[in-house]
Amino acid sequence: MLQNSQLFLAVRPIQDHHWVVSITLIVLMFLVAVKWNKTTYFYSYLNSLFTSAFYSKKFVEKRRIELTEVILFVASLIGISFFLFVSLNGNSFSILTYLQIFFLVTIVLLSKYLIEKIIGDLFELDQLIGRYLFYKQGVLSWISLFLLFPVGLYLYFQETDNNILILIVIGVAVLIYTIKLFSFIGLYQKHILTYWFYFILYLCAFEIAPYLILFKVVKIN
Repeated sequence: MLQNSQLFLAVRPIQDHHWVVSITLIVLMFLVAVKWNKTTYFYSYLNSLFTSAFYSKKFVEKRRIELTEVILFVASLIGISFFLFVSLNGNSFSILTYLQIFFLVTIVLLSKYLIEKIIGDLFELDQLIGRYLFYKQGVLSWISLFLLFPVGLYLYFQETDNNILILIVIGVAVLIYTIKLFSFIGLYQKHILTYWFYFILYLCAFEIAPYLILFKVVKIN
């Protein structure tokens, strides 16, 4: 019996998962903190992908960045970074590589946000751009927390071929993101279609190119 156990351990590599467990606990603590402080907000946000009530209410309010939004944003950065790491590196975890991906994703998303805010101020569209950024970030955070991160954990803890599943999940995430963005465009089409050519350029420059560049950089590293 002892020999069989030693043979099993020799054949099956042992991996320390404490970093992955720590990342999972951090994300869960952030979600619990939001739910504990603002239960109604949390459940409204949880259903925001399927109903527009959450964003409609927020658009009416005077917009300012709240602590709960910051917490969800940071948690989503952790989640999407973990999914990218697992997609590119499998279940061999390295905290240094993960942190590199995390900081790269953070820099790209924050840079996009600041540049888009500046553009809104320059063209005197700060209210519309502010709503658009809040809506877009809410959708991206939802996808990161409730789709990409759970799938990333599943991919990490199982050892089958993941390429097809990764492509399917990425396709679903892109489809959801695109549908939600076009639903926002439908609400403000009279403002957007007037400048449709510039809006197409905007989509190419800020909604497509940054994510392609980010994926390429992460893949190379």
